[in-house]
Amino acid sequence: MSYAVLGILAALAGFFIYNEFKSYASFQKSEESNQKLLKTNRLLTQLYDAENLSKLALQTKRPEDLQSYAEKVDSITQLIDSLKPKGQTDFGNQNAQLDSIQELLKQKVFNNAELRNLKVQNENRASLDSVLKAFHDMEVDMGRITPETFAPNFEQLSPRTKQSIREYVALLNKNIPDSEKGSDANNIDSILEVSKSILNKAKVETATTERNMLQKELEIYRTDLELSQKMRDILSYLEREMAQNAYLDRLKQEQTLKKSSRLAAGAVVLGLITVIFFTLLITRDFWKVQQFREQLERAKTAVESLLRSREQLISTVSHDLRTPLNTINGYSDLIEQSGLNNKQTNYIKKIKSSSEYVENLVNDLLDYSKLEAGKILVDKVPFVLSHLLEETAVDFEEIQSRKGISLQLHIAEVLEKPIVSDPFRIRQILTNIIGNAFKFTDEGYVKVLATSEERNGVAWANIQVTDTGMGIPKEKQETIFQEFTQAGESTKKKQMGYGLGLTIAQKLTQLLGGKLRLESDVNKGSTFTIQIPVEFSELEVIPTKPYKANPTTNNPLILVIDDDENMLGLVSEMCRNHGITAHTFSNFEKVDKSNLHQFDAALTDMEMPRMDGWSVLESLKATHFQNPIILMTGKQITDKSVYLNAGFSSILQKPFSANALLELLSQTNVTDNRNPIPHSTSSLFSIDNISSFLDDFESLHDVLKVFIVNSEKNLDILFSAVGDYNYSEIRTMSHKVLPMFRQLEVQKAIVLLEDLETVPDDAEGKKVFEILTKLKVVVADLRREIETYLSKHPIDID
Repeated sequence: MSYAVLGILAALAGFFIYNEFKSYASFQKSEESNQKLLKTNRLLTQLYDAENLSKLALQTKRPEDLQSYAEKVDSITQLIDSLKPKGQTDFGNQNAQLDSIQELLKQKVFNNAELRNLKVQNENRASLDSVLKAFHDMEVDMGRITPETFAPNFEQLSPRTKQSIREYVALLNKNIPDSEKGSDANNIDSILEVSKSILNKAKVETATTERNMLQKELEIYRTDLELSQKMRDILSYLEREMAQNAYLDRLKQEQTLKKSSRLAAGAVVLGLITVIFFTLLITRDFWKVQQFREQLERAKTAVESLLRSREQLISTVSHDLRTPLNTINGYSDLIEQSGLNNKQTNYIKKIKSSSEYVENLVNDLLDYSKLEAGKILVDKVPFVLSHLLEETAVDFEEIQSRKGISLQLHIAEVLEKPIVSDPFRIRQILTNIIGNAFKFTDEGYVKVLATSEERNGVAWANIQVTDTGMGIPKEKQETIFQEFTQAGESTKKKQMGYGLGLTIAQKLTQLLGGKLRLESDVNKGSTFTIQIPVEFSELEVIPTKPYKANPTTNNPLILVIDDDENMLGLVSEMCRNHGITAHTFSNFEKVDKSNLHQFDAALTDMEMPRMDGWSVLESLKATHFQNPIILMTGKQITDKSVYLNAGFSSILQKPFSANALLELLSQTNVTDNRNPIPHSTSSLFSIDNISSFLDDFESLHDVLKVFIVNSEKNLDILFSAVGDYNYSEIRTMSHKVLPMFRQLEVQKAIVLLEDLETVPDDAEGKKVFEILTKLKVVVADLRREIETYLSKHPIDID
């Protein structure tokens, strides 16, 4: 706003100052006056030239000279006409004087023409005088007397005297005697008189002409004088006008400059006031901006920390959930194969369904977190898409039979050839899309149509998943791809789910360079079209066969390393039930390195406090261990090549089933010598969850014994840590032992351990010590309850 106000102020000041300077410039009339002065001087010069031509015409009396003079006057008239527009000034009108000059010039031309004619007529004056003189001489010779001879100063006399002398001379001449020749004097006298009379008359006329000439000359002189006077008046008037204009211009210029100076000074003052005012505002806003920036930076740091915490939380939770999920899934499979009645089988199916739901939720949350962070890498391996579609369809056999909905596969023959892409991600996309179709379809079918086409030299795999479900309204077809969103939120029936499946499917499709499109009509169904660019491969892909347990006489020996004692017990029991001997260690440093060659395989967890999976791998390599080294991890690994290239032979993703473990070990031996596990009546703990993962009471006996011993050891570690104010160790240890207490459903201990798992670094030691004291009481009570349970059921029970 300050810049806008200053800009407007500057524009207004500039506009007004410009107008003032424009007015200032408009007062400059010197150029116009100079032009008038120049033209007036030209007029004087041409008048002088015309005067010279006039004199020349009168002297030479030639018509062409008179014509040149007339043309000159015409040019002067035109020059005067050009001066007339400039004759109107603030001091009067000079056009009347210019008009009078034009009239005088016309009159002068006329007078010059008449004077020339008079002079031409007077040219004969000299000849008339000579004739009269000759007659006078003749009269003298004839004895006659003339007034001139009688009075030599006749011409200077008065007219009356002249008349008297003429009468007297005429009387004398009457008495003059005749000539010697005897001529008739009277006749001669009459001729002379007649001649003289004619000549005198001509002379009188000539005198009249001369008088007219003198009059015309006088008129011309007066005209010249009047012209000169008028020109002097015009010049004087012009000088006064120029002086007055110069004075007025200077006066107006001074006023304009003063006004412009006042405007400029006012603009500067207003500008300074504006700058000061807005500087104060900007300074205040600057400090506010700084405060807001600091708040935003703190908020940004908090959000980034929150996002990192969220990602770490999702990763940690998924990792921690996979271990109990592994136990649940593994023992559910074992229980399902142990010959159960219908009710027990139904319970197991519900357990497995819930376990799969939790596992899918964990996987989707982890995938979503990694997709948001851009940490998922695309794998490029050859596989057969038709086989992948058929294997994916098998996963939906149970839901097909339960809902009575058929899954129809239509696969083009060209897709029987191997293609290069990421089969795991494509299967993940298909699972989400097909699962979503089954979820929202109550009757009809789900159809999968797979084709291939080539566009611009690139092969594309097109997979259409069509259902006959409820359909999706037009206004919600864009929002369903947003996280934690379902199209059925406003419908009568809220479907199960968490709204991540389609989001992950779309992001994975985009990650593979493809597109995911939707066409849907309400109450008619939906069609999801997956378009993914692929490359056809000439490599032969050997299809994997499902694993079948085959009894063997071999008794493989494996090494298992995990910091979770409960996980070690579960893996040990799983291996024992299948004729595999497992030596378990919570710390690789306790393993006898000289006997490593006796193990047929080694399984190691990745995240352990003392030596992680990488350290175990390096130690095994250092001892030249040649057998398979299998990595167990609760993290979802996207790029397995990093681990495989490092030396791991395979990766076992938690949770894993017994079949998955046995398939990796390539040796199984299923035993049926299993003792039933008796039910516990204790209100402090329950063996329902953990017994589902164990095959007999002996296994449960060993697990509970180990649990009690480890719990007391861990409790001592916790008391030692609180004495050292080592809250990090308390959180780590609480997190480690919490899963087993949850398996046994020791609710009193679970609440206390959850408090210890989240204890802050600035917590009061007294409060933490009180929690540990309560936990110690619970562990002591738990020990008595477990020992009572075990004492009631000896190990050799039938």
